[in-house]
Amino acid sequence: MKNKLLIAILIFVAVGLSGCVQSETGTLVMQITDAPTDLNIEKALVTISNVEVHLAGANEDANTTNETGWFTVVREEKTFDLIKIKDVDELIGTSELKAGKYTQIRLNVEKALVSIDGTEYNLTIPSKTVKLIKPFNIVENQTTILTLDFDANESIQSQGKDRYVMNPTIKVIQE
Repeated sequence: MKNKLLIAILIFVAVGLSGCVQSETGTLVMQITDAPTDLNIEKALVTISNVEVHLAGANEDANTTNETGWFTVVREEKTFDLIKIKDVDELIGTSELKAGKYTQIRLNVEKALVSIDGTEYNLTIPSKTVKLIKPFNIVENQTTILTLDFDANESIQSQGKDRYVMNPTIKVIQE
């Protein structure tokens, strides 16, 4: 009798643990857009080379993974003209990620240029890494869409004659 009870407990524990060990995935789609600007900007080119998201640690939910850390969504240079994509969503990338709660997005901005009144200027970017704190969930077998809404009007500032700085102002919208 004790052996049957012990076997039943072991089977119950094994089945319960198998649900914790599985790494079920969902899809993350990231896109970018920009709201109209008040500046006389003809072109605002931003080159993003790497996009990562941070998976938070496990909580009391038995279906949550124990893995944490940064996961790459996109690892290729892609240039976006923030003026051309006003009110239009352009794809940054798509990735299969482990189901769970993600707490941050990290973008590496390689370079940025702005064209104002027919003259092109390099934009100085204080930090090439833009960190966005916006929790979102990846749900097993579902697609999560995040839109990064750049605000060129707030992001680009004049620092005197022929010098412009970009401090990216980005709102993360989850659909």
